[in-house]
Amino acid sequence: MVNRHLIIPLALAAVLLGACAGRQGDTMSLPIEPFSGHVTTTPTGTWFVPCGAAADAAPWWVTWVDAAVRQMEDAKKAGFLALNERAFVRWRASRTDGRLVGPGGPALLVRDIFEIRAPRANDCGRPT
Repeated sequence: MVNRHLIIPLALAAVLLGACAGRQGDTMSLPIEPFSGHVTTTPTGTWFVPCGAAADAAPWWVTWVDAAVRQMEDAKKAGFLALNERAFVRWRASRTDGRLVGPGGPALLVRDIFEIRAPRANDCGRPT
């Protein structure tokens, strides 16, 4: 005999697992693009300003997926991504749309980190 008290929690768990699986599928279908710019980790999250953004542009909220999870941990161990310190980055990422949002709006899902280092004056300058 099935315990009636378990039916509702089990049904709820199945719905939630299905929603999470749908969410993961959403992130996999997003286009992946190369980006470069500056990243800062704060108590409220990690924020990215791409090269070429207007001076008053809102930063993009960053989250780590795929290989970038381990790469971010390695970068932290190497002294990068310290709290409130700005760094220059080149990475591959997906910009989200209204389906997946961060605390300030759409998020940037970083998939691979190619370069992370201290910022320089000419980080976003064009080669001559």
